[in-house]
Amino acid sequence: MKEHTGVRIKITLLTTGFVFILLVLTMFASNTLIIFALKHGWIKSEPGARLVPLLFQSGIISIIIGTIISFFMSHFPLRPLHTLIRAIHEVSAGNYDVKIHLEHPKEFQELSECFNQMTEELAGTEMFRSDFINNFSHEFKTPIVSILGFAKLLKSQKLDARQSREYLDIIIEESRRLSELSSTVLNLSKVESLTLLTDKTSYSLSEQIREAILLLESKWSKKQIDFDIDMEEVMITASRPLLKQVWMNLLDNAVKFSPSAGCIAITLRSDNGDAVFAVKDQGEGMDDKIRKYIFDKFYQGDTSHHMEGNGLGLPLVKRILELHKGSISVKSQTGKGSVFIVRLPKDGNHSTIC
Repeated sequence: MKEHTGVRIKITLLTTGFVFILLVLTMFASNTLIIFALKHGWIKSEPGARLVPLLFQSGIISIIIGTIISFFMSHFPLRPLHTLIRAIHEVSAGNYDVKIHLEHPKEFQELSECFNQMTEELAGTEMFRSDFINNFSHEFKTPIVSILGFAKLLKSQKLDARQSREYLDIIIEESRRLSELSSTVLNLSKVESLTLLTDKTSYSLSEQIREAILLLESKWSKKQIDFDIDMEEVMITASRPLLKQVWMNLLDNAVKFSPSAGCIAITLRSDNGDAVFAVKDQGEGMDDKIRKYIFDKFYQGDTSHHMEGNGLGLPLVKRILELHKGSISVKSQTGKGSVFIVRLPKDGNHSTIC
């Protein structure tokens, strides 16, 4: 607030100074021209002559000179504003690459820096929006095309019983994938529109995490994965259904990226009023580039799509934790697995560590 007041005062002083200089220049130029005109006899001023015509002539000269000086000098202080207006028109037309460079005075320099930062943010938002639409369309189109293709093959009635069962299994699997994707998108849309949690209750967080592990038994038992569990009994005040989605997504990812006969380590402890959860897998790990974008919508570190997924699980997790005033971080190295760390305030207020 003080900064804005200071800027307004500076702009007022600059405007006042400009008007004062304009008046001084007008008076100086007018007086100089009048003296010059009197000296050369262009204006008659004999002893005893009436002053009204002289004052009238002087006024006309002052107005003309003032108008001319104002016309030429007005371009200098308004030039940065014209530059800004042109840049704003460019942005409104969809050109987010436009930049302005105003150097003097300092306030205009700050203005140009803020404007350039705004256009960079808008460009990033536009790119993200475009990528989101493209990825969204791709993720939905792929299973739909697959279902349509195999349904046409089944309709041809030129398949034996084994092929029919195989194609039906593919259709069922693609339908399940499409259903999960739709549910995830709806859940993400729902939590992104939330600003306040109204369904907070107190419950055992450690018990909820154990339940999530049991719900995923069919997946981890298939890969013969063991668990190294070290959890304190922690009570938390939070939205139970939303946090369930957090543990299901994180644990499902850990199972998905762990090798067969691998081990997943899970810890839960209390720390200065926070609940700190960590899940560590023995998967391939991630490099810095993947780790940077891992929480972006539809981003998948596995570009080959060898692993099942849609790139929406972690963005959903992050948003749910933000609603709970919590945070999530990841530590990972290529070939050494990944550790996802969640910190949540146990009382439902701000975390003690930002």
